[in-house]
Amino acid sequence: MQPLDQKEMLDRLKLIETMMAEGRRNTERWGWSFLLWGIGPLVAMLWTAQWRHAELAWPVTMGLCILINGLVLRARNRSDELKTTTMRSVGAIWTCAGVTVLLVAFGAVWSGVVDFRYMYVAVFALAAVAHGASSLILRWWPQFLAAMVWWLASVLAFVLPAARLQELAALGLVLGNIVFGGWLTYCEWSRKDA
Repeated sequence: MQPLDQKEMLDRLKLIETMMAEGRRNTERWGWSFLLWGIGPLVAMLWTAQWRHAELAWPVTMGLCILINGLVLRARNRSDELKTTTMRSVGAIWTCAGVTVLLVAFGAVWSGVVDFRYMYVAVFALAAVAHGASSLILRWWPQFLAAMVWWLASVLAFVLPAARLQELAALGLVLGNIVFGGWLTYCEWSRKDA
């Protein structure tokens, strides 16, 4: 194999950077999802604390979030989207994280766990890993900030009193999902207007 000349090496580096930039633009199209999965759990928390039939809060709101997620994905018809290895990797990370959160939640409910501290730690850590891995794949510092929110929440979940864990989760959802999702949505809308 012959060594690459400087022009060919620069062309390859430019192609890699172009692919990462395209990955970032594609991620901007997912702002709605971060907003949905930030607002949905907050509604479930509010319902549990303030409204009647608290036992229905999580199943109903999470079921609605799953339904809305599926309908939006279908409406957006993802088949025409460029399917790069980078975007398939990012999608695989988020799919695996989402399935794992569902399995952990079902397992905790089924087993009758009383102390949810480790549940909070696990869910926060999963969000951090998904954000962190995505940010490293895309070389995108804003998403790394969202990962840092969840890593910090995961550590704090070990030391905060149990009564404060739901407040920590709400803060994490606002900063790690809603602010990040809102920023992605803003980026997508401002690009369309330009």
